[in-house]
This record gives sequence, structure tokens and C-alpha cells, in this order.
Amino acid sequence: MTTQRRLEVGSEFGPYRLVRLIGRGGMGEVFEAYDTGKDRVVAIKVLPERLAEDPVYRERFRRESHAAARLKEPHVIPIHDYGEIDGHLFIDMRLVEGENLRAVLRENAPLEPAAAVELIRQVAAALDAAHGDDLVHRDIKPDNILTTPDGFAYLVDFGIAHSSTAEGLTADGSAIGSFHYMSPERFSSRVVTKAADIYALGCVLYECLTGARPFPADTDGEIMRAHMVEPPPRPSRLRPEIPTAMDTVIVKALAKDPAARYTGAGEFAAAAQEALRGKAAVPEVLPTQEATTGDDTGTSAEAVVPQGATAGRGPEPPDGGPRIRPPEPPKRTLRQAARRLAVPALIAAVILAAATVLVAWVASGRPADGTAVPDRAALNPDDVELVASAGLIGYKRANCVHREPDPATTALVSCDANDRTGAPTARLFRFRTLEGLRDYYRHFVIEAYGATNCPNDPPGDDGPLVVNGKPAGRDACLTSRADDPAAPEPVLAVADEDQLALGIYIWADPGDQPTRDYIASHHLYHFLPKEKTVDPDFFTAADRRVLDHLTGDYGSATCKHMDLPAGSAAEAAIHCATRGDPGPTFFGFPDHRSMSLGYQAGLGQVSGHACGGGGADDVWRKSTGPVGRFFCATDENATFGARPCLLAVHDEFRLMIDVCASAKDDPDGAVKSEADLLGWFRTNFG
Repeated sequence: MTTQRRLEVGSEFGPYRLVRLIGRGGMGEVFEAYDTGKDRVVAIKVLPERLAEDPVYRERFRRESHAAARLKEPHVIPIHDYGEIDGHLFIDMRLVEGENLRAVLRENAPLEPAAAVELIRQVAAALDAAHGDDLVHRDIKPDNILTTPDGFAYLVDFGIAHSSTAEGLTADGSAIGSFHYMSPERFSSRVVTKAADIYALGCVLYECLTGARPFPADTDGEIMRAHMVEPPPRPSRLRPEIPTAMDTVIVKALAKDPAARYTGAGEFAAAAQEALRGKAAVPEVLPTQEATTGDDTGTSAEAVVPQGATAGRGPEPPDGGPRIRPPEPPKRTLRQAARRLAVPALIAAVILAAATVLVAWVASGRPADGTAVPDRAALNPDDVELVASAGLIGYKRANCVHREPDPATTALVSCDANDRTGAPTARLFRFRTLEGLRDYYRHFVIEAYGATNCPNDPPGDDGPLVVNGKPAGRDACLTSRADDPAAPEPVLAVADEDQLALGIYIWADPGDQPTRDYIASHHLYHFLPKEKTVDPDFFTAADRRVLDHLTGDYGSATCKHMDLPAGSAAEAAIHCATRGDPGPTFFGFPDHRSMSLGYQAGLGQVSGHACGGGGADDVWRKSTGPVGRFFCATDENATFGARPCLLAVHDEFRLMIDVCASAKDDPDGAVKSEADLLGWFRTNFG
């Protein structure tokens, strides 16, 4: 094979001059090019180097490109030529001036129902032509559908398709296609039929109608699980203007059993058109299997709710302003009455209807008594216990939603990232049995991702999870390319066998990998036993008195209740975490005497000293005068090593602050030394 060279705009590639890069993805690069031999402008798709080096794939590529070039259906992008140049596999196609459907949806989703169905009808015509020639596409997704300004659609990328009758030539059985649109059988069988294309086209129609993917999970393993066990969503739940007959169409197209789907893409498109006209027969309930298993709420907050929406605690203080505020007389403040909460995922479809009901309620002036009923997305007691067991401050009811557990699990929760605390997106599972946990972890984490060991672990697919110095399960470091193959997201999977729990944590930015590695190397993410868990939104009355003295980022969304140490004279303890912050713990005391005794005991036990030297402790001064005292000390910790710490007491508020600097190897910690810690304290509380 000829040694490959890097292709660049302006370079010569056989008879082609590469004019501009149109796009880049997991299956190669597409260039606008000028064919000097035939005097025409074309689109050239060049496949990745790894595929050209695989003799099995090279043969399949040649065979399937030849089959695709024979197709004459108008909605199949015409293929002029294909082959190999300088060690690169390529396809020469007609250059279409327009956008791929992914770009269209990014700007205009959801589409008008009639426009969405018409687009699917055109793609279905291309698929029926391919299926009639025993060619299965295997990668139907918005990226492979091109649309012109006048609404004409082309289906592209038949060059990686698969003949349904020829002998299979895949060397390693690797899957081709995006997990977001892959049918259930694709994850368990090498035999792929046209039913897989119909399933994928159903996923695309759902996304066009609603703006959301049918199973919008964040990790490859969770996407696989959703396609295999969760029931198809119903588009009318998100857009009431969509006829409920369309729900039936989507359910049939996305049936788990390939034999239960439409027999052809055109049949599917025709059923969608009939559903829009209101002519399709609508059963009183959807098919039993689809209607009674799993979460049928349809989508997640990623499509309909702004991400990162969390409860607030009022405006930020001015730069350099105090992070503790003076006491206020007891009253119901506007902040308390109108605290903003994130809209729970999966319920955006009811907002319009709720507004209509509100108008009627106000107009009548005579509201009826009733009982509040939780939304289907609301956490149930098992979910709350699971979130609490994860132990991270950033996961609250405001950003976590219930997902319907399958037979292997007792609880399944999805949590959006909490940017204020640095907590990443998470999927949390509680399993019924150890066998169930191990089976899911093996198939949907290790095998699906090609996972590897985390830093400080022995070489292998994963490593031991260590909690309190003892093995407690397994963990693995991996990356997810589910959203953007060019920007792999760092992922940490933690299988805590002691607690029968699995956590899959996904950081959105590839640059967060050092944070993932730090957390993994110290085994900071694991699950707590039930007796040590506390409802993540629970605060005692004494806790809230402490919160009422805090400003800035410290509030109910970034702090959690802590159980008091044995023998403590304090009446409240809350631990807080904000991104880049050292993470203080605040204690509230019932009287000045008990607080003073606690402060003096701490000063003597840890050999405290004035921060920076010069005595045993120092005066805590604010612009209005002295408010208390504080000292520094060194904490020896088996996990983090020796760290400087600071303890301060506020006389008037009967409040104690206990905080330690970040570990020296913490990539997110800005406070590492005693001088850093003193500067942080004076900036935020001085």
C-alpha cells in the first residue's frame, strides 16, 4: 500500500484539486474539489486511514460503493467514482449546495410537522431503492441527509453501507453508525437488515418533530441500554399540536422486534403522512409492551430545558465584598418566595397546557381544592436515596430526574451537570443483585467503550475501586464520542459492589480530563452506605439559620446538610462546594460560650498558629471592626497529604468556618498554600 500523506486544502489528490474542507466526522473528511480530468466541481469524501489499512474493509468498501453507484433514485446522492488514491479510500460525489439536516436542526428544531414528514418521505424513497437492491445503509442520521434551499433531500454515505445478501466481511464485528440512531439488534447481532434503517429513520423523524433525540442519554452504554429496553417516546407529549396518531407511527417504527416494524421505508413515510392528515386509526392505548414498560415521558431536559438551571440564593456580592451578611428580622423575603428552580426534565410539554389552565383559574376567581401530584420525572424515595448515596453536593432535585428502572435495577437517575459546584453530568444506577451490576458494567461500560484503567491502577480494561483503604468494586476511565467524535468527553465509571451501585460521570469539555483523572486516582467518587446518606435537599432549621448568613455562591444549591460529629456542641453543620473553591464547612452554635469552647479546643489540639506566623491566632477584622478570631494549622490526611487549614469564629453570628486548602495535585484547586488560604479568607470574608 502507498504511504499516506496528509490532505490539505489547495493540494492535488490524483486528478482532483482540493478547494475547501466541507466537513469532518468519524467516517472521514469531505472536500469540495475540482476534477481536472472531467472539468467539474465535485465533493470528495476521504475515509480515515485506519479503514484503508484494513483489507477486509477495503474489499467491502469497493463492493458497496459499486452497488451504491448503480442506484438511480433522485434522492440518492449520485456517486461519480470511487477507489483508492495514494493509500486513501475515496468517494467522488455530486456537490450539493445546501446543509446537512444536523445543521438545520441545530438552528430550526423542531421542524413544522408537515415539513418533517415530507423530508422523511424523500429519504424513505432513497432507502426503498437501496433496499430493493439488497443494500442496507446502516448509518441513517441527520448528518447523512443533505437538504437544498428548496427542500430537496439527498441521502449520502452509502459507501459505508452493507449488502444484506453478500457474505459478511467485517473483520472485528465493529458497529458502523451513530449509537443515537442504532436499532436494538445492532448491539447484539452482526446480521443487519433493512429493518435497522427503518428504525433509524424513525429516530430521525422523532428528532425533526420534537427537536430531541428519542433516547437522549449522554454515554454510549446508556444509549445502548435505552434503545434495548426503554419504550419508544411519543412526540405528542412534547408538542401537543402533533396528532396522537403520530405516536402510534413512531412506536411501530421504533419497535424492539425488527419484525414488528414497517416492512418498508415508504410504508413508514406513508403512515406518517396519514397520521398528519388525521386518517390513521388510533387505538385507545398503544401496544401493551410499549405502553406498560419503562419511562414513556419521551425526552429529557437537554432538548427543552436550559442546562445548569439551579436554585439561587440572591445576587452576588460586589468584588471583595463579604460572603457573610448580617442577620435580618424574621420575614418571608422575596428571595424565599420566588426561589428559581430548574424545570424538571421530561415535562416541558405540559407548560403550554398549564398556562392555559392558569388563565382559566385567574378568570374564574374561584380555584378548586386539590392535591399536588408529583411529575413522572420527580425523584421517588429510592431515587433520593441513590442520589444521596452518590455523595456529591451538586446533585439535587432541581437537576436530577427519575428514569424508569428495568428489571435489573431498583433505581435509575439522570443528573445534569451543576456548573456551580463542578459536578459533571451523571447516570446513577442501583442494582438488585451483584450479578446484575457486574453484567451491566461488563457489557455496557467495558465492552461498549473499550474502557481502560484509570491513573494509578494496574494495566488492564479497568482497575480496583478502593474505599477507606479496602477494595469495594471496579472503576474505569473512558471517553464518549456520542455527541461529537472530534471532541471526546472524559468519562469515569464507578461500579461500587459494596453498595450495588454504578455511577457514570461525564465531563462535557475534553479539557476536563485532568479533573477526571485526579478524581479517579484518589477514588473520590464512590457510594455511601445507607446509614450515612442524607436527603440532598434536606436542611434543618438550624442549618437554614446558617445559610441565612451566607451570600455569594453559598446556598441550598451548593451546600448540603452534614451530621454533627459525636460530642459536638454545634447545632448545625453544612458543607459547601463551588468550582475552584476550597470547600468550607460552616458550623452554627446555640450560644457564644459553646462556640468559644469549641474554638479553643481546636486551637490547642492542632497546634494552631496565626496564619503567616506571629502568635497563636489572629483577629478577624472587617471594615466595620473586629468580628471574631481565626488561626491556621496543618492537617495530615492519608488521601490528600499535608494541607494548610483555617478555622475562624464569628462572634455575633455564632458561626464557625472550617476550611482546608486543595491538595497539591488537584488541577481545579486554586488555593494550595497557607498564603493562598489566607488570601481566599480575606477576599471572601474579610
